Amino acid sequence: MMYIWKEWKEQSRGKGIWLSLMMLILISISVLLQATSFPSDQGFEVFLLSLYDVNVYVIPLLTLFLASFSIMQEKEQKTLYFLLTKKESYRSFLWKKSAAVQCVTLSIFMGWYFILAIPMKFFFTFHLGHYLVFFVVLAVLILIFNQLGLFLGSILSNRMQLIGANIFVWFLFIFLFDLIALYYLPYVTVQNMKWFSLVYFLNPLHTLRFYLETSIGMFPLEHMSRLMEKMVWLPPVVFFLIDVVLWVLSTFLLANSLHQKGGRV
Repeated sequence: MMYIWKEWKEQSRGKGIWLSLMMLILISISVLLQATSFPSDQGFEVFLLSLYDVNVYVIPLLTLFLASFSIMQEKEQKTLYFLLTKKESYRSFLWKKSAAVQCVTLSIFMGWYFILAIPMKFFFTFHLGHYLVFFVVLAVLILIFNQLGLFLGSILSNRMQLIGANIFVWFLFIFLFDLIALYYLPYVTVQNMKWFSLVYFLNPLHTLRFYLETSIGMFPLEHMSRLMEKMVWLPPVVFFLIDVVLWVLSTFLLANSLHQKGGRV
């Protein structure tokens, strides 16, 4: 609880999280106003997908910077050094810091999407189950990239390195991964489709969107081609859970193993 309160005070005093929140609010309102012209039968589901597609360019970058700079601030202010000299292990510190960062950012960002449900009820035929799926998907998106940011903040020693690494990781997930997948796409066959699928769904952005599409009925799984059946060889929820556990756990363990304390390994 002490870490959560400390993180809240630090984040609330800074401008970063409030500017990020304002950006998400403006994006949401803009998409909502454009979505009022959508067909009434599936307008709500199309709006959720559209909002996710826009947010997927913004939320990863914002959370990477917020989480990684939070760790870097501990190093720069020497609070990390003092905590570790008091017989607290880095794993214990990272666990508490991760919980604090996740609690603060999730409560602020997801608080807005909870409020956004109110105008949704007036503009669309509101479906609570579909909205909850969208809510969970966005929360997991924030969770994964927060943890990636904490990993980068743990292994790097100054802000210039951190800025470059954050932008590279964002570019990797948003653009570079898809460019590599497109390059290998002509070589994909029925025989090796499962391997391609495994790599494709390791990207959480692909997995989260696919899970959202299938869960709200925008991508039916009943009448797929043989190639698509090979591609989707596990239920979407299983791909979803694998990505959550894999990315959150692996980045936590790597951060604990490779961390740097104030520039010293």
